[in-house]
Amino acid sequence: MLKVYLNELRKVKRQKTVRMIMLVGVLMPTFSFALCLHNGYRFRNLVGMNILLGNFLVAPFLFSIILVMLFSMEEQNDTLKTILVTAVPKSKILLSKIEVAFTFVLIFSIINCLYTFAGGIFLGMSSAFVLKALKALFITVIAAVCGTAPVLLVIVVFHKKHLIALILANCFVLIDFLFVWQLTMLNCLKLHLPICIAYRITYPLSIVEYTPNLQYGLDALYYPAFRGELLLVIVVCISMLGGILIYNGQEV
Repeated sequence: MLKVYLNELRKVKRQKTVRMIMLVGVLMPTFSFALCLHNGYRFRNLVGMNILLGNFLVAPFLFSIILVMLFSMEEQNDTLKTILVTAVPKSKILLSKIEVAFTFVLIFSIINCLYTFAGGIFLGMSSAFVLKALKALFITVIAAVCGTAPVLLVIVVFHKKHLIALILANCFVLIDFLFVWQLTMLNCLKLHLPICIAYRITYPLSIVEYTPNLQYGLDALYYPAFRGELLLVIVVCISMLGGILIYNGQEV
């Protein structure tokens, strides 16, 4: 499994496109950091921007785009047949691709955390608030990727048609983000969408500086944590199992 993972990772690292995508991803926390310092925003604004735009927009985009690229390289280089000759199950190949995509999400998350940490220092926040923010960033990025897990099914189904897979995956992520961004405005509180659940159960973590005016948001977005976590686990399991079954059933 490790060899397959490292092989997939090497393929991605050689791609200039991946470096450009990561660079674009890094620009988001850079922009948030500069904006907050320039305008004198509070630390909670920086954390909120990095969670909403970073973890619920950039991270899912990275995850889906890296996955599409891995499948694209597999088809273009016709490497799948070679790998299968070595008796490596297709399920392991798919899981390795997911792990590689998640690796890049974690790299982005670390960069996001570093900018948040630097922002906390420049804005004169105590270490307790900064550590709370870093914890929130780490947990929310995992929740966001779990909430985006169904995109795996879209990518696997259309992976032989790379452009279609890329367009559909990006549309999926963008629509998810719009639901999160306008959660109350679009009356989505009654919709049990995975990405909305991920946002709602992690929303309290994003409040590093509590003020009474935030209580309305806490009450409106409240979602039972255990139920939300259970649903996300189920979504991830179904998405991965469905992806494996579809991938195994496709012709090489």
